[in-house]
Amino acid sequence: MEGRAIIRTHVLILVSILMLTGMARSASAAEQLVAAISGQVAADDPHESRTGADFQYYDHIYDTLVTRDGFDVIPRLARSWSTQDHQSWSFQIDPAARFADNRPVTPRDVIYSLCRYQVLTRRMGREMLGLTHLSAEAGGRVSLTLSAPYRLLPSALSLVFIMAAPDDTGEGPQGCDPATVLAGRGKAHIGSGPYKPAPREATALPDQHVLIPSAHCWRNCAAWPRVVLWSAPDARDRLRLLVTGQADIMEDVIPVHLPYISKLKGMTLTELPTDRTLLLTFNLRPKSAGGKPNPVADIRVRQAIAMALDRHVLVERGLEGFAGPAWQLAQPGMEGYLADRPQTMRPDPDQARALLAEAGYGQGLDLTLLLPLTRITDRPRVADALAGMLRAIGITLTITPVPASESRARVAKGDFQVMFAGLGLTAGSAMEGYAAVAGAAEKDSIANPSGYRNAILDNLLHQARGADPSSIPVLTRQATAILDADLPMIPLMHIRDLVAHRAGLSLHARDTTRAFGRITSPAMADASDGP
Repeated sequence: MEGRAIIRTHVLILVSILMLTGMARSASAAEQLVAAISGQVAADDPHESRTGADFQYYDHIYDTLVTRDGFDVIPRLARSWSTQDHQSWSFQIDPAARFADNRPVTPRDVIYSLCRYQVLTRRMGREMLGLTHLSAEAGGRVSLTLSAPYRLLPSALSLVFIMAAPDDTGEGPQGCDPATVLAGRGKAHIGSGPYKPAPREATALPDQHVLIPSAHCWRNCAAWPRVVLWSAPDARDRLRLLVTGQADIMEDVIPVHLPYISKLKGMTLTELPTDRTLLLTFNLRPKSAGGKPNPVADIRVRQAIAMALDRHVLVERGLEGFAGPAWQLAQPGMEGYLADRPQTMRPDPDQARALLAEAGYGQGLDLTLLLPLTRITDRPRVADALAGMLRAIGITLTITPVPASESRARVAKGDFQVMFAGLGLTAGSAMEGYAAVAGAAEKDSIANPSGYRNAILDNLLHQARGADPSSIPVLTRQATAILDADLPMIPLMHIRDLVAHRAGLSLHARDTTRAFGRITSPAMADASDGP
């Protein structure tokens, strides 16, 4: 209650400031769009984007071959695509597409970008696309060959940015020389998006990224002469920026602020599409980073934790009902959603304590929860509610908030016991989600921090990449049964996505990315002109 009282006092002060300053904006302020975002742009290269903030920033500067409309894919740089076997694909590049320096976007640029993306993701220990050969065909067409069929390739390509190829890309069947790519990593690249990075201004703060329009924009061009992404991980700071008129948009409104924001004149709340799930994940390595036995490597400890959870209470206490309890990764309408899966589970603290005693922890257990400060996982009130549930079965949970970059380093070293992880189902597919949180390709990454690997599961995931959609429900049930038995992670809740903004704006997102410079326009503009 003390924490809520502090937040209440903080908001009341902000409301008082608003009453004194008003919501009037100067003409110069109206010429820009300032978005207070919840994440830090961590990647210094578009092909190493991992966080929501990374994709928000780079999606202003670069285009992808396709973009998403819900869980469907629609044209962007590619105006059409085709395949007969899901292993060989062809993409037709829009001849109108131009980079920021007015060069046309060519198959060579696409091939270089896809090759470069694969080189850099492999460098990070991942294999997302499985490209084996790329070639440029007559008439602006790109042909791709994969190592195995992958029917959701267009959805995956909605996350791969296309950049202008340098003069010397090197040679290779995949369109570039890996050594050349690695040598040029981090250098400035040219995109075809509606914005480009502004020259670093003396007045720009370290936590701000400033964008200006591209003079040679070819499609869905900039509605704003200046876009500022202002990183403020603390929701109270984002609210302060909004209330004082320093920001036009506040991303990731937390439920406790809703009553106050709804009373502010000139403010609007908009719910945007989301595919995100909050997960509880475990370090399954037998030894902790310090060499001591790792308690959560014991399945009985993980089962006890699962038995102590009440997801409805987590949602109500942690997010005041502004989320959905999750017993599976997929949501209704997504591929692989199991409609007959139980939607509730009554906690069983007695059985949970018995399992802990059987595992040798009858006198209690101390665990640490890693709380990465990202837009999905930074849920301190959910963590507090979780700690209360585990306290009832003899587990003391110490909550440790850490910056996103530190959490990635700790995962790589295995230096954690339990942590919150977030997942966005980009393709709207449960099996794609399982590949991210439990598949070999993402092992020991921030998506699959547990170190979990199961050969049978990997085989099911491999089958799903090229399977007929009619077989996906069976594959999903088999994969779900494996993960239910092994418990490398536990879905907690499906996140709802709410932003607050001044009433003079129209937000028209069709995708779950938050490129606010693309999806925001003055309210009088036609909202059907989406990104």
